[in-house]
Amino acid sequence: MFRLSNLNAQVLCYWTGLVLVCACNSALAGTEMYVCTGKDGVRTYQNSDGGAGCVPLNLNPITVVPSPPSRPLNKPQSAVRSGTGSGDAKYDQSNDYLSYDAKADRLKILQEELRLEESKLDGLKNEYKDGHPDRLGSERNYQKYLDRTAQLKDQISTSQENISVIKKEIERMQK
Repeated sequence: MFRLSNLNAQVLCYWTGLVLVCACNSALAGTEMYVCTGKDGVRTYQNSDGGAGCVPLNLNPITVVPSPPSRPLNKPQSAVRSGTGSGDAKYDQSNDYLSYDAKADRLKILQEELRLEESKLDGLKNEYKDGHPDRLGSERNYQKYLDRTAQLKDQISTSQENISVIKKEIERMQK
């Protein structure tokens, strides 16, 4: 019976792993893909040349771009600096979650969303007419009219809720 010492077993495992990795890399590097079109017009993709109707597929290499290093979210509170003249401590906004420009952009977006939601609400209220909307020609059945009226009422309440949420978010952003 053949016995390996601990060191010999580690060396043998290392070399075996290295040979396997090299073999896999060389096998993958030489692999080409082919697109084969059958007599019935069906395309198949395979890694070997199937003869007539097979064309090598030109695959671009995969590009991997590393991400920039991330900054930690919880920085130490050494970001307090002294104010000019008054001696009051001011918060350094460079560590804030959103920079000033991003806050201004977000505020503009929220104000635009508020304007659009308010105009949508005005349109819905005009169509709803205090619970008595005009009957459409497709609403010969009275139940369809009632369903549309209920749907308009639901849309109005949803729009009002959206407006209140957007206003709260704007108030929070302006603090």
